[in-house]
Amino acid sequence: MLSDHQRREFGTNGYLVVRGVVAESLLGAADAEIDRLMAAEPPAADARGKHFYFKAAAELAAADAALRTSDAMTTAEELVAPHRLFHGYGHIQVALNIPPYEHRPGAGHLDGYHDPNRPHPFTMLAGIFLSDETTDDAGNLWVWPGSHVTQAHMFAERGIHALDGRAHAYLLDPPLDLGEPVAVRGRRGDLVLAHYLLSHNSGGNLRAHVRRMLYYRLSCFGIDTRWERTMVDPFVEYAPVRAALDRITTPFLGRDEPHGR
Repeated sequence: MLSDHQRREFGTNGYLVVRGVVAESLLGAADAEIDRLMAAEPPAADARGKHFYFKAAAELAAADAALRTSDAMTTAEELVAPHRLFHGYGHIQVALNIPPYEHRPGAGHLDGYHDPNRPHPFTMLAGIFLSDETTDDAGNLWVWPGSHVTQAHMFAERGIHALDGRAHAYLLDPPLDLGEPVAVRGRRGDLVLAHYLLSHNSGGNLRAHVRRMLYYRLSCFGIDTRWERTMVDPFVEYAPVRAALDRITTPFLGRDEPHGR
């Protein structure tokens, strides 16, 4: 069960790393599945940096099990309860980062701008670490903390089509200041949860191994009826997070209790 501190961390920064969520048996099965995928569809011999596969969940049974058989999906749903989550885009992303690849992203982006007529937001990006990423140059996901709130305010002020299908806030006039990015660190079996509106990108990999990550784009059931609201109110689907941010707490008998009780 996530603590109020973790909910507030997600609400403030837009992402959260939860340690040791997925068991080694599930990780090993997912690795074997990726090995078969890479043998069938190998990267080019000279490939460096990010290399992605997008496959339907039915094609990656072990990767899907890593989400559903572990506590990963139920942990993600703690942030959006009473909502339930499903594969928003219907696919699983296998994200590789092949060394040596020296790169630091200069700006982030939002997913879901494949349709020129309208953005297609989902609720949350979930990622399962298949390799250790304990330094900044291990193929990490890079994020701009707090940008989920900044970009929601931008959409509220400038309209939900403000990015004009480009997915990059730095292209606005004037550019949107999202602050400085950080590399998300984690170990094999950890889970990262990130708000849809959190600006993100891929970093470099100077380690000796190929970085492996599984990503799932999750949506709350009913998002099609409120997708515009999700772009201007970052917590419209995150009632437990909003409550944790709003709650004034004070230590009481070793616990956090609402102020005044």
